[in-house]
Order: sequence, then structure tokens, then C-alpha cells
Amino acid sequence: MKKIVVKEFITVKKVRYLPKPPPPPPPPPQRHVLVVGSCTLDLVTVCDVHPTAGVDQRTSEGCWRRGGSASDMCSVLRRLGTACEFLGRLSRARAFEDLLTSFRSMGIDISHCPMSAHQPTHRSIITIRGCETHTILEYSNRRQELTFQQFLGAVDYQMISWVHFEPRSPTETVRMVQAVRDFNERCPEERIILSADLASLKKPSLMVADLVDYVFVRKHLKHANSFMNGHETVWAVRDGLRQVRAEWKKNQPRKTPHPTQGFPPVDPSHCPAPPQDVPTIIYNNYAEGASCLLPDDTFFKVGPHTPQKIVDVIGENETFAAAVIYALLEPNLRLRDALEYGTRAAVFKVQQDGFDGLRCMPKDLIGCYYA
Repeated sequence: MKKIVVKEFITVKKVRYLPKPPPPPPPPPQRHVLVVGSCTLDLVTVCDVHPTAGVDQRTSEGCWRRGGSASDMCSVLRRLGTACEFLGRLSRARAFEDLLTSFRSMGIDISHCPMSAHQPTHRSIITIRGCETHTILEYSNRRQELTFQQFLGAVDYQMISWVHFEPRSPTETVRMVQAVRDFNERCPEERIILSADLASLKKPSLMVADLVDYVFVRKHLKHANSFMNGHETVWAVRDGLRQVRAEWKKNQPRKTPHPTQGFPPVDPSHCPAPPQDVPTIIYNNYAEGASCLLPDDTFFKVGPHTPQKIVDVIGENETFAAAVIYALLEPNLRLRDALEYGTRAAVFKVQQDGFDGLRCMPKDLIGCYYA
């Protein structure tokens, strides 16, 4: 039988141009800072001496501008170059239109703010020229405060890296903070840092402060409670937080499903656990230096700074807190360096009117030393 040899020929076609590689995946969305609080219409009057009751006085200096703690923090963050969003109740009143324009002109996102037809919150501020104190008379309507349901409908957690709360309504703020903490437990890789202002040692305010990562203590708390310095102030806040947490744990139901009789008692001091969910307490005072108390009860402070002149002290606390948040996020500084940067930013702010001059502030601590 004759064998048949079959030869196969394979032709290779030359390809002059290779196909284009697939496009790279899109970059992750940029996360921003969310500031929850109030926006007010401030009527600022500058006087040489404090007004006397029943006497007509005239002044040649004054203005009206957008104010409020959360609103001022957004202004500082934008002047430093950080993307931020304001979340609070805004008004459709004619007097409030310029404030909305001010938000948009500075690039502050207000697209998720609920609008109201009620008259806006407004403040009358009397400042004494060259003095560090000022008097604030605020009209506040409880119906104008942000509610928990409005917060849930407006927040996209995946777009946020830091949330700062101005606890206008502590009961609602506790629920907001707890909602963010629940998200952090579900998605630890996209954890959101929490911070809050603390203006009093009342129980509702301390309950909010006990749930966040950073607590910014205001000067008003020190003066109202007659504390001597920043060291005494931060330790008083830590004691108040411990009392609130102990009372909360005492009121919680027992979760043990079986009786514990017959088991040897456990000595808690034998193997103490590291502190969990303990906030870092920060007190701002550029005259004596910012004080800080870490979760492990380590205390430190940065050096004081003295301004050459005092022009405008409105928004000093907001400038310090916003500068610290910026330093921890953008340049990724250590906490001690961030407090130093925040103190220098506060001194830089009180020497000028408003927040526009902060755009000339160096964007890192090394630039502050050579400025």
C-alpha cells in the first residue's frame, strides 16, 4: 500500500500595525472634605470702644458677609486649595442670594444643601478695634437646622475623605456621626475621618465628641469654665468624655446569654487593652500655643506665636481647625507639624480682614519658616 504524505503549509500574515492597547482604567474619584453646620448672614460693626446702653454711637467701619462656623471653614479650606463641600440648611430669601453666589464663586459645593423658604439665620457682631474679643447676637431658628434624614439623602460616602461637624443640634448630630461610623465598619478600606467642634461641657455635646477622631476645643470653653491653660482644658474635656462613656456603658443592657455565677472574677488591670475609639483633643490658642492630648493620654503643645497687629478675629477658631485638617490631608504632615501649621495660619488670619489673604499662605510648614 502506497503511503500518501500530506504537507501542510501555514501562511503567516504580516501585521504592520498592532491593535491599540486597551485604555487604562479611570482614576478613582477625588475625595473631598465635607463640613456640616450652619451658614449665617453676618452684620459686622467695628467700634473703638464697646457701645454704651442707651447712647447713640456712630462708626465708620462695618460690613455684611457670609458667616457661620461651617461656612467659614469651607472658605479657609478653599483658600488653602482643598476641595470641600458645605452641607446645611440654606434659604431662598432675597437677602441670602449673595451668600449663595459667594459659595459658588469660591468653588464650594452646595448642590446637596436643602433649601428653605424661612428667613435665614443671621448674626450681629460687634468687634472692638485692636481687641481679641467680640460680641455676637445670633438669631437661630431650630427649624433651620439640618436633620438626620436630610443628611442621609445628601451624603455620598465614597466621595468623602473627612467629615467635620458643627453640632448645632447634638441629638441629630450623634445620629449623623453614627451613620458615618457604620460606613467605616462596612468599608474599612475607604475609612472617613471624623472631627467636631466642642464649645461646652454639656452632656449632648460631649456625646458627639466621644464618637469622632479629632475634637477641636474652642476658647469659649476655657473662659466659661475658668480653666488656667490649655493643659487643664484638654484634661477637663477628657474627664468629661470618660464620664459620658461610663454612663453610656452603664445604661446598656447586659449581653451575656448565660449566668456568670461560679466563674472566677477577671482582673481587668492584669491585661489592659489599648484604648479604642478615644478621640484626640486639640485646643487652639496661638498666644500660649496649641495643646493636644492623644488617645493614650500623651500631652504635648506647640510654641506660641504673637501677631504684629490684630485686625479681624472673627473666624480664628475655624481657620485653625481648617488648616489642621488641610495639613493632615494634603501635605500629609504629622500631627505636631499640623498643629504648628494651624497656629501659624490663625496668626496669619487675625492680621487681615476676612479670609482672602489666606491664598498667600504657604502650603507647607517649610514654606512658613521661610515666609
